[in-house]
Amino acid sequence: TWWIRQAITRAIADQARTIRIPVHMVETINKLVRVQRQLLQELGREPSPEEIAKEMNISEEKVREIQKIAQEPV
Repeated sequence: TWWIRQAITRAIADQARTIRIPVHMVETINKLVRVQRQLLQELGREPSPEEIAKEMNISEEKVREIQKIAQEPV
């Protein structure tokens, strides 16, 4: 059922990274990745931050911020 799936997703979000990111931000990153993949299929090229922002109804600056947070530390 859905709460088992949610519990597993939350556990992965909490444990998967070297530096912990809050669960709500992990969910936002996952949404951005899904939208980016969808636009890649539709456009046949990598979408710009502007196109991603328009699709997600957020600012372009917020998209850049999310992408920066999503990067793994070296």
